[in-house]
Amino acid sequence: MEQHEREYFISRLRTGIINIKLTDFILKIKPLTLEQEFHTQERYMEAYREAQNAGVLTKKELLDSLRERGLWTEEDEKKEEGLEKDIEKLKVELFQNKNKSDIVSHIRRGLKAGKEQLNKVLEKKFQYFENSCEGLASIEKVKEMISISCFKVIDGGLEKYDFEEVPADLIIKMYSFQMLGETSLRELARSEPWRSVWLLRDSNAYELFDNKGGQLTPDQKGLLTFSRMYDNVQESMECPSEDVIEDDDMLDGWFILQKRKRDSDRAKSEVDQQTANSKISNSDEIFVMASSKKDAERINNINSITAQKTKERRLQTLKKQGQAVDSDFEDQKIRLNQMANEKFKGKFRR
Repeated sequence: MEQHEREYFISRLRTGIINIKLTDFILKIKPLTLEQEFHTQERYMEAYREAQNAGVLTKKELLDSLRERGLWTEEDEKKEEGLEKDIEKLKVELFQNKNKSDIVSHIRRGLKAGKEQLNKVLEKKFQYFENSCEGLASIEKVKEMISISCFKVIDGGLEKYDFEEVPADLIIKMYSFQMLGETSLRELARSEPWRSVWLLRDSNAYELFDNKGGQLTPDQKGLLTFSRMYDNVQESMECPSEDVIEDDDMLDGWFILQKRKRDSDRAKSEVDQQTANSKISNSDEIFVMASSKKDAERINNINSITAQKTKERRLQTLKKQGQAVDSDFEDQKIRLNQMANEKFKGKFRR
């Protein structure tokens, strides 16, 4: 995004206004007041109840129906989960290899392909959801919002629009088209001219938005969220370099590693409490019972990378042999050989 584009979008965001320029006139969509936002939420609740009373399925019920009809299968579920994990893994690898340009290029291609595949899977999953109770109610809510906030510019003044020339549905599409996506909002949040405005927000030098005291627009909320996020990154004791901060996928990889570290420290603390007995805590290996698959993953993440690799190799040995004793595992063979060598060397030291 060029500087003049950032200046335009920040100016638009701070007013909260979106202009829709048509052939013969301009429509202005203004931010809602808190009371007007309440009216749109009321309309959502009414539309949801109306749909439910008419026998329309909720999102959850619709997904269950798709499963029963074979339109969303267990294979689709696994594919979605697998792609999400692959994308997370690639983002981490992107951060870990940030100084290796050839590897970074290769990872980016894989990441792009993974995101495209995931989007296709999600399109299949949610293609019917606009016909659910939630989907129909959301449409009615947006229509209510447009009917309240849409004005026609006439001789420099504003007049409530009656939707005679252009129907509300078309205006909603044009309005939605002008909403900013995550990538654009993240760039705006970390760049000028917004960064200076954001840093001076407590000095009374700037009002962040014109619609102070009213309802924030979705783009305004997004900008504030990402501004806080970049503040937290800068304040971190392990703050990454500027080139990482400016790369969304690479920074996501840093976030994932930070979260894993926090989760691992928390889980380790919990396990340490369970194994406070000195006989247990001083053991080479400790077995901790897990009550669910999620708990098992959390406990496994406490292990070092070396320990996790050892565990994987042992499972491969078990899978290959069907059963095994301690000395069948490669890591134990190495340990026993080392012990034997030390014992042999000890004889010559006497």
